[in-house]
Order: sequence, then C-alpha cells, then structure tokens
Amino acid sequence: MRKIIIILTFGILLDGCSISRNTGKSVIVKSNNELQENVLESVKNQNITNESFFVQKAEIEVQTKNGNEEFIATIKFEIPDRYLISLKSRSGIEGARIYISNDSILVNDRLNKKVYSGNSLYLMRKYGVSLSCLPLIFGDLLLNKNFKQGQEKCSGDKLNINCLLKGVEIKYEIDCNRRKTIAVKDLTNFVQQGIQIEYGNFRIVDKKLIPKTVKIIDSQYNANIKIRFLKIKSPWNGSFIFMPGKGYELIELV
Repeated sequence: MRKIIIILTFGILLDGCSISRNTGKSVIVKSNNELQENVLESVKNQNITNESFFVQKAEIEVQTKNGNEEFIATIKFEIPDRYLISLKSRSGIEGARIYISNDSILVNDRLNKKVYSGNSLYLMRKYGVSLSCLPLIFGDLLLNKNFKQGQEKCSGDKLNINCLLKGVEIKYEIDCNRRKTIAVKDLTNFVQQGIQIEYGNFRIVDKKLIPKTVKIIDSQYNANIKIRFLKIKSPWNGSFIFMPGKGYELIELV
C-alpha cells in the first residue's frame, strides 16, 4: 500500500493524434520586460487541467534504496477534480485502480483483494500533501487565490516565484518565452522538504505545452520517480465511475 501512496503523493501522471511534435520554440513569445502578472496569466492558460483529458499511456519508474519498480499507467481526469488511475505491471496485469476527488480517495488493490477508503485529509495528515497539488505532475501552475502579483520582471527569460498552497510552499521556475513552468525548485510541507520536480521534452497538446518527461526527486527519502507521458487525449469528453472490488476487504485510511 505504501508504494501506491508514494505514487499518489509525488504524482500520478499525460492520443495519440493530439501529441504532435517536440518543440524547442515557445508557444507565445513576449518581451523580456513584461511584468510578472502578464506572464503568469499566460502560464495558467496553458494548464492541462483547465479541461478534461485522458492519459492513455504513461510509464512510471520508482527508484528507492530498496530497488527499482516500473509501472504502466492510464489516467482519466474529469474537471474540476476527479481522477481515475489504473496502475499495471509491465506485463499488463492491473495491480491497482485509484479514484481521487477533492474530498475522497478509493483504491482497489486487485492483488490483495482489498479496497482502501479515505478522505482528502488523509494525505495531508500522513504526508503533508494536498490532493490539490496533483496537477503539478503535469507541469501546471498552481497559485493560491490570494497570491499577490508582484512587479518582478523576467530575467534572462526566466521568472522565479514562491507561493503557499494549502500549507505547501512551492518555488517555481518559469520559462517566460514558452510561458511554461520548467521546474519546481523546492516543494516543502510540514512533513517533507526539499522535493524537486523537473520537466522536460515539451510537446504541444491541443495548443498547450505539456512535458513528456517528469522527474521527481525526494532527497529526504532518497527516492526518485520518473514519468514519461506517451499518449494523451485532450480535450476529452468521456466520463467514468469507480466500482469497488466485489467481495474485497474494506480498509479505512485514517
């Protein structure tokens, strides 16, 4: 179960025809003298979670001191806050199906015939991370609604900003030309500190710039998670329901 929670905590995950090509050029190019508020508005407009989407295939590699594990994942996201995630082994055997919403977590552990059930406070109490942070995995820019726009300007085509989101301190590095977050230099909460996220190999999906590769570095626990988003459909007009495993043992996450 801890392996499932690790994946949930640091990130769960982005088609075929929607992903077109690598891009080394910016989607929107602006003057280096532009103020922060103009840049941030353009960055938020590129958030993939502005619409529903379907990750048809993602590869996840988890590296810890105990060894490496690899998964294949699919993710369905329905706005504003519902996720359905399937985790499979390399051989295609589904090990877990995970439902996440703003106020609940449900996990079908198919290997052990158990259903885990909890609310949105579980991850915050246990790991200091809010479910609202999940869009960081896709390179989205998340800001507190009370975030105060400053008068900072891009410097060397980069903009660094700090914000506090539901008890989580986030330090972003933004590419002002691409109008995209290229790294979370530090993510700190009351349980963990020093988590970093690196985004790379950007591609265009429905006129939005999305990272194909994401690397999450947890120096505190000496763990790395590498994610490759191979197929994604965005926007996506589908829907989903979560069905608890029939006859599975119910375990409350407290």
